[in-house]
Amino acid sequence: MKYRLLLASLFLMLSESHAQFLLQPGGFVADGGKGFYVVEVPGASQQQLFEALERRVQTSFGAFRSRVSADEGRELLFQATDRGGLTYYGRDYDVTFLASFEFKKGKIKVNAPVIKSIRSFNPLVDSVASLLTVKSQEPLIFREWRSFVYDKKDKLKNRQLKETLEAFMNKRILEPLLAVSAAEAW
Repeated sequence: MKYRLLLASLFLMLSESHAQFLLQPGGFVADGGKGFYVVEVPGASQQQLFEALERRVQTSFGAFRSRVSADEGRELLFQATDRGGLTYYGRDYDVTFLASFEFKKGKIKVNAPVIKSIRSFNPLVDSVASLLTVKSQEPLIFREWRSFVYDKKDKLKNRQLKETLEAFMNKRILEPLLAVSAAEAW
């Protein structure tokens, strides 16, 4: 019982972690320009952290995810699509992203996510898919000129879209995955 109370308090601290990713011209980065941040969960084993996060991914994304790779207990890398997860100017967009986590005893390394595509398509209204544009670790993959976040000189062009994408990734995707419930069976 003491062990569960300890884990409950540790995961509460984990869910209130203030580390976040910011969208820069080269993609998402954590404080200090690093491509990751580390969440400490003292007292939790590497395997417990891996299994808890893997369950959260399966619950959160179900059929809309594919495991790209997993080194059992050490690393989890997956691609998922959050259907209608991003709303921008009254339009819902599907966001496909790549996320990866590494595990050590008492620690989760959260690597910077990579947005693969952002698209909206309503066959009743659209003849082609509408795409938003951001720069990521890969080349420009979106083409709607008015929705670029940064211009070719890496100057911020669309603050609202930048903040919307940051909130989406930090609050909608990563925060729920990292907020493991104390009620989960260990």
